[in-house]
Amino acid sequence: MIERSRLQVPLPPELREKIRRRHGGWNEVHDRWVRANSSTVHDRLRDDPEEWYLYHDFYRKARENWPEVPAEHLARQLESRPDLRIGDFGCGECLLRDALPEHDVVSLDHVGIDGTVIECDMAHTPLEDGTLGAAVFSLSLMGKNWTDYLAEAHRTLQPFGLLFIAEPVKRWNEGVLDGALVEAGFKVAQDEQRDSFRYITAMKVG
Repeated sequence: MIERSRLQVPLPPELREKIRRRHGGWNEVHDRWVRANSSTVHDRLRDDPEEWYLYHDFYRKARENWPEVPAEHLARQLESRPDLRIGDFGCGECLLRDALPEHDVVSLDHVGIDGTVIECDMAHTPLEDGTLGAAVFSLSLMGKNWTDYLAEAHRTLQPFGLLFIAEPVKRWNEGVLDGALVEAGFKVAQDEQRDSFRYITAMKVG
């Protein structure tokens, strides 16, 4: 068993290879997270977080080839709104928080990259009702029950609170995400594609 205190991103090469042999490559880890219920993933990562660190090690390497990092684009959209308390659902390495040092960003994920992150299942956070001005999902709608994340964002947002989503264009069949947002009580205000990513801004209306 690898001690949690020894884990970091990026992983040392020898440790990365050891964990990769145990958990598989990027696609294998990603597919496990997408196809499983978030509670299942959370319980597994809580007991042994090395898979989370491996995923984010892969993720950091992949970002090097992207023309734009979605979290950084979303940060630019939120830069002029320091009045909003922002919930970053599936924060990973806390790119959003680090890009908005003057903002109140609440970072949430299965595993905390540091002590500021609230470790929880994204479908069931410890946040109180209506305490966020904005909720962000930057490439984090991962899980068989991803619609539960939208419901949780709706619960934690104040009336007319804002929802920001960044997702790969190729992942979604036409209308699936749009319909889920309406069902969850959101109205889409902006929808744009930049390179291979889709950015949605919505408002809590229901």
